[in-house]
Amino acid sequence: MNTVELMRLFMEPRSVALVGLTRSTGIMGWNVLEHLLKYGFKGKLYPVNPAADEILGLKCYHSVKEIPDDIDLAVILTPRSIVPRLVKECTERGIKAITVVGQGFADSDAEGKALQAEMVRIAREGGARIVGPNTFGTANAFINFNSAYVQMDMKKVPTGIICQTGLFFGGLPKFPILGKGIDIGNACDIDFSDGLEYFEDDPEVKVILLYIEGMRDGRRFLDVAGRVAKKKPIIAIKSGQSEEAAQATQSHSGSLAGRDEVYDAAFRQCGVIRVTTAEEFDDLSKAFLHLPLMKGRGVGIITNTGGGGIMATDACRRHNLDLAKLSPESSRELDAIAPPWQDFQNPADIWPPSMISGHPLPEVIRTTVETFLADDNIHGVIMIMPGFPLQYAPILFDPVVLDIKFEKPAVIWLYGTDVEGLASWLERTGKILYYPTMDRALNVLSRLNQYYEYLNRDDDR
Repeated sequence: MNTVELMRLFMEPRSVALVGLTRSTGIMGWNVLEHLLKYGFKGKLYPVNPAADEILGLKCYHSVKEIPDDIDLAVILTPRSIVPRLVKECTERGIKAITVVGQGFADSDAEGKALQAEMVRIAREGGARIVGPNTFGTANAFINFNSAYVQMDMKKVPTGIICQTGLFFGGLPKFPILGKGIDIGNACDIDFSDGLEYFEDDPEVKVILLYIEGMRDGRRFLDVAGRVAKKKPIIAIKSGQSEEAAQATQSHSGSLAGRDEVYDAAFRQCGVIRVTTAEEFDDLSKAFLHLPLMKGRGVGIITNTGGGGIMATDACRRHNLDLAKLSPESSRELDAIAPPWQDFQNPADIWPPSMISGHPLPEVIRTTVETFLADDNIHGVIMIMPGFPLQYAPILFDPVVLDIKFEKPAVIWLYGTDVEGLASWLERTGKILYYPTMDRALNVLSRLNQYYEYLNRDDDR
């Protein structure tokens, strides 16, 4: 069984044994079976609890050895002391995929470290693999499966996340990322490379996200990530940068954080896009799903305030981007709607063509956006606009989002006190993405260009 076939047992199980399943139910019951039934998981479920004969209407087995059918995945939910024995029972039963949920292993004391080493040895001798311990396990919204003991909302978003925390299983502030998820926890066995190989050719995953505290086999990661990044963007947070955070990493997942500059160099080498905050994780996840790559560094700035254009010009330099020079054709197109005294270039201040020349604002917005997107010198566009009341959205932007084909990335920074309505309306179109600051919007364009340059770099240099 190769890595992908093995990972399918964790990610696409047809039958699951819940070993040590609690009889408690309700909000604070932490009952995995209860959640799976609510999600609508269609696979077979086998509760295992030596003190129960039935849980939530399903026959309960006293041991995995009593289950008469083949089992793809066993999820062990017990305290740490009996886990090695239960892993052995699973291997003797022929189960090849085992998730160990509990804490208190390499993330804790010497006894926990010894227990983790013992269960890994037993699994290897029995031909099984382990996700965890100290984990939510695996999730797959496409089949309504999630082994976490906390109930979560899942959506069929084409993202795959591999992490060492349950933090991101619940999604990001503005973006539900949990299409498919692997919480490797302490990563005693299954690691980032295994997850990347599974997602590599998965047609349901377009963007891969990583939250890394540490890893064992850096060489394999470089090889696998470098191959996968040529097919799909990989966005990663590497925590444990400071000495204090590195110590916290050791107690959280038992991982050795490693030198930050080594990770930085490794990520650059294999094309992994490193981010440092949850907000940037959110920003780029959304961008790589919905926007085309930026095939150059030239930025077009469309603004209804001259000051915003100047600020954006400065910000371009901070983000390794260039203010694009308009082609003569584009200049003629824009001069046709501008007052005679306006130098209507880039940044393009759209207010005078409307307020002075009298052209309807929707027409000015459409002409400027269309001209910028058609200009070969411009590779991405940022718009700077006030947060118009929602009722104005179709009037102002329907001519843009309905009639113009977007083959370049376009982002918008809305300023003012009431931007959420217009921001949500624009994002539903999937053509112009909103970001709450100018720098976050330009950072997205820069990262879209960074990945494009990685895909097109000369690897022989």
